[in-house]
Amino acid sequence: MLIAQWNILDRAPEGWEAKGAVLADALVRRGVDAACLQEVPADGLDALAAAFAERGLTLAAGRLRQGRTDLCAVCWRTGALEPVGGPSGVPGVDCAIQAFDGLAVCSYHGAWGAFRQRERLDEARLLDARLSRCAAKGAVLLCGDFNAMPGEPAIRLLSGLTEAPTFWTEAQDTAVMLGMGGPYPTALPGTSAEAAATARSQGLEPSLVPGRRIDYMFSYGWNHGRPGGWTGNVSVEDAGPSDHALLTARTLDQDA
Repeated sequence: MLIAQWNILDRAPEGWEAKGAVLADALVRRGVDAACLQEVPADGLDALAAAFAERGLTLAAGRLRQGRTDLCAVCWRTGALEPVGGPSGVPGVDCAIQAFDGLAVCSYHGAWGAFRQRERLDEARLLDARLSRCAAKGAVLLCGDFNAMPGEPAIRLLSGLTEAPTFWTEAQDTAVMLGMGGPYPTALPGTSAEAAATARSQGLEPSLVPGRRIDYMFSYGWNHGRPGGWTGNVSVEDAGPSDHALLTARTLDQDA
């Protein structure tokens, strides 16, 4: 399967129906089977879902957290996957979990801010505890804008680099180990138009804002070469109206 990760940026000057069409077209054109999305607007959710549906994609959003105007969502190619119930979540975490037959997919948006590493670590622990229980029913994917650089406590926890009894396999890391390139920045540098607008809104000089690797695609377990694990086929590209790159990664199919 081809899985995508995309923070779509909660900003749509021309309206969410128009932006939704651009986003959905980008996913359909690449043959994406399922995608994890962040910064999905609460007030534009219906327009976005309609634009996706017109292009054969089903969108399921999580719950809106107090104090936020956007949320996480999972979308999939209608008919390609069989959903089991509606989206669920984890208390205290900005996420959306959608179960399918033999697969669970979680879209996550980490606490934003350079000084909130402890919060992101707490969120990673909560996600790991919740999602690891899904592994008995099939593959488990956790993809999102973690707002965490490589080496941060949350990423180390999921990568099996702490004493915590857990391990997740990351798509770009798999590509590196297989000699297939990367890793690449996922938050676009200030030279990108949307990233420049975001930088200015924070009082930053766009030309001095570098690209950062803060989006990740994790699969539960040490599953190199196993069904549901990453193949190393990864793409990271500036694909549309967002300050984050669109990531796609392929998993090994059950019948491979």
